This record gives sequence, structure tokens and C-alpha cells, in this order.
Amino acid sequence: MLPHLLRTGININRSNGVIVCLCHGVSDRQINKLLVSGEASTVAAVQAQTRCGTDCGTCIAQLREIVDAAELRRWKYQPPVPRVLRPA
Repeated sequence: MLPHLLRTGININRSNGVIVCLCHGVSDRQINKLLVSGEASTVAAVQAQTRCGTDCGTCIAQLREIVDAAELRRWKYQPPVPRVLRPA
């Protein structure tokens, strides 16, 4: 049962988010805050700031999913390029 909890996260408190990395106590909310603020945009950058995924490695897959989802959201909400700047 423990590996399942590590893989899916443990919801300890909705205001703190779901714990992604048990080794360092990093939540999805902390990771998303870094990604949204622009302080981090890659798995390596998140790891450098939070140490998430740098110990046992069980959380790396979930960390990658969070980073990938943030990247998709970022591209989805990019404003369109004005017509005058588009090549003819």
C-alpha cells in the first residue's frame, strides 16, 4: 500500500496541497507555485529549489507530470500573435 501512496500523493491538508515528495515534504502546491511564478520551468529547476526527487526518486514521475501539465497550460494560454507580426 505504501508505494501506491507514494505514487499518488497523500492529501494531508487541502490548504497545503498533496505531498509529492515524502523525503523532503514537497507538495504539489509548492511545485506549482514555482512553475507559475517562473522561478522554475523544468524538473531540474524544481529539484534544485525543493530537492524533490533527489533522494529516493519515487516522486520523479509525478514531478514530471506536474511540470509537463504546467508547460501545457502555459502554451495553451499564450496570447495569439498579432496578425501584423505573422509571416504572409
